Amino acid sequence: MRIDAHYHLDESLESVERLLAQMRMHGIDRVALIASVCEPLHVGRVGAAFVRTMRRALAGGAPRLGQLLYRSTVRGRGRVAFLGRSSAIHAEPDNDAVEAALAAHPDRFVGWLFVNPQTAAKVAEIERRLRNPGWIGVKAHPFWHRYPVEALDEVASLCQERGKPMLVHLGAGARRGDFRHLPERFPRLKLVYAHAGIPWYGALWDYAVKRENVFVDLSSPYLDRSLRHRALRALGPSRCLYGTDGPYGYPAADGGYDHGAILRQIERAALPARELDLVLGGNFKALAAL
Repeated sequence: MRIDAHYHLDESLESVERLLAQMRMHGIDRVALIASVCEPLHVGRVGAAFVRTMRRALAGGAPRLGQLLYRSTVRGRGRVAFLGRSSAIHAEPDNDAVEAALAAHPDRFVGWLFVNPQTAAKVAEIERRLRNPGWIGVKAHPFWHRYPVEALDEVASLCQERGKPMLVHLGAGARRGDFRHLPERFPRLKLVYAHAGIPWYGALWDYAVKRENVFVDLSSPYLDRSLRHRALRALGPSRCLYGTDGPYGYPAADGGYDHGAILRQIERAALPARELDLVLGGNFKALAAL
């Protein structure tokens, strides 16, 4: 079973109908939807070059420079940009749109409930939402929403108690990027760090490999084929999840999003069939109790 563990629902960039067609084309059985966290985000050639430079610095010998570049993509007034036109970050992503898609296609979609502890509903409301079996866990973005990881403690406690995983996109710096806090405070919480743990990569992998409750997804142009393969080697196939971060990056011939791009990179990692199956869907299936 192939399951995309990380995809943002933004119909201004990709309709549900095209997404379903791409799933059929590439043999993707299910997609884990996440509400869009910003206005439509367009990264041009200059922005793509910036991302490559940032990625090389973070993964190579200049992590401080990489983190400086990483921080620079988010502006204090709640906007994100990659050396191009900026897009407003949504303080409250539209979980209702995702819930409607789950109801319309329950056999094709599951969802991560997007939570911002600064503005989101009370824990009781989150708990109510999670009773819907389509919601498999909680997504949080300390980086773009600009809060310390410890602000997620109440939500993390609920997820640990209910057996729901969390997907977290870390920031840089001691508080927004503290990848040790949640796994150590909540040792039974299944925790997925987005985009192979950007901006920490190797440091996070060295830590995660020693903790059974920490995973990464392999989504986004924040990674390239080399970094995906490095993460697989460092953590092992049992800790890595296939995901895309679509519909951002990886343009298809028709100008839309190419859902096969990251699949092809993972398939070229020369994993045995059983291990490849874990990465492409088995790990997510177990985490989400599908």
